[in-house]
Formats: sequence, structure tokens, C-alpha cells
Amino acid sequence: MKILSEEWVKEFGKAINNNPSYKEAAAWWTGDMLVHVEPSGPLDHDVKFFLGLHKGECTGTHIIKEGDNPDCEFILAGPYDNFVKVAKGELDTIQGVMSGKLKLTGNMAKLMRATRAAQEIVNSLQNIDTEFL
Repeated sequence: MKILSEEWVKEFGKAINNNPSYKEAAAWWTGDMLVHVEPSGPLDHDVKFFLGLHKGECTGTHIIKEGDNPDCEFILAGPYDNFVKVAKGELDTIQGVMSGKLKLTGNMAKLMRATRAAQEIVNSLQNIDTEFL
């Protein structure tokens, strides 16, 4: 399915929920995330989507429409080309943030205690049959 489509975003939530390693690593975690994919390469517009994350479960996902501003504890942003590298397992999310290829805002101390959970969210991407732009 086409990356960043509503169908793909919903499948991402299902993949997170089907990942037992995420359930274990994030059993204590609460904190929704907004993912902001910025234009680069073949993507000529911003795409934002919501990940509801609560105690090892993805509680919902959806594309964020223009003008909507959901209350999220964390925002992960970066250009499409770097997001694709993350989705393909070519760029570690934490390394991407540390190198400035991705931007993360939110409670960094909390996030640093959850690096395994964050990695398992990314690992879930590899379980989606993704058609890149």
C-alpha cells in the first residue's frame, strides 16, 4: 500500500499492535506522537499523522488534516527521504535525531528511558507491505 496514505497509517497502527516486543517494551509508556513528514524527493507536501500510544498499545492512528492540532506529547519531524530510510531500516531513529536528520520534541528524559519501545515502533514498519513514492 502507498506510504503515508490513510490505509498505510492504519496498517502501521495494526503492525504496532501485532508486535509483542513493543507491547513488552512499552508496557509503562503513555504519550501520543505526531509524525510530521516534510516535503523532499518525490513528496511535494507535508503529511502529518497521529499515533495514539498507551501502555503497549497503539490506540489509534489517522492522517491529520490541515488545521487540526491534536494534543501530542511528542513530535517527530523530518524530510520524506529520511523517513523512507527509517521505514526501510537504513536509518536508526535515535541516530537520526542525534545527527539532525530528524527532529524530536517532547520530554527527552522520558523518551530516553523508552529507546527499546521506540525501536520496536520502527521495527513494526518493516511488517507493512509499503509502496514508496
